[in-house]
Amino acid sequence: MRKIQVTILLLIATFGLKAQFNVHELGKKDIYFGIALGVNVADFKIIHAPKVALNDSVRYFKPSFGPGFNLGIICNYQFHKYFDLRFIPTLSFSDKGIVYEDLNNTIIKKTISSIYLDFPLQVRFKSDPIKDFRIYVIAGLRYDFDLASNVKARKADDIIKLGKNDAAAEYGIGFMIYFPYFILSPELKVSHGFINLHSPTPGLIYSRTIERMYSRTFTFTLNLEG
Repeated sequence: MRKIQVTILLLIATFGLKAQFNVHELGKKDIYFGIALGVNVADFKIIHAPKVALNDSVRYFKPSFGPGFNLGIICNYQFHKYFDLRFIPTLSFSDKGIVYEDLNNTIIKKTISSIYLDFPLQVRFKSDPIKDFRIYVIAGLRYDFDLASNVKARKADDIIKLGKNDAAAEYGIGFMIYFPYFILSPELKVSHGFINLHSPTPGLIYSRTIERMYSRTFTFTLNLEG
């Protein structure tokens, strides 16, 4: 019985040392990869057309949030003890809404669905480790290409047309939890587009109320890196 107890204790100690070794070695890698799984909510920042009050069909409108999700591949380059350069090509599904009120006080909600190929480039600053835990902040730029921008519904008489290309500034915060063979990083991120997405179409009643539209997204992501 004593031999069994000693053997169990040795196995536990060996596993603990191996886990601790792997945790620290993982943090020392220059380049590593992973996957990013996320959910998002998105809307538009809308600049009203100067003569929106004279529109003969719409009395009032406002943006509304819609759900979505993301799947990305992480390429992380640790070029400094505290800094990483991150490239995360991502497939992102996003719904954004606009709520209109017409002259008869009828509420009409329009949903615009997008499928993006995202190409973000980020810099991540990490704190000193607290045991197997780190806090970090990120900031960067992102280019988006909307695969759904030319779908048939986007050309219907009551739909707003959007351009294919977008670019955004993004920033966020997260924390890294080191496990023996991988790092788990929950992350919260905000992005603000700076390209006008609106494609003016005077013949569309909902389009002529808008001068400019910019994307805005809030994303929660679980990063798994090995």
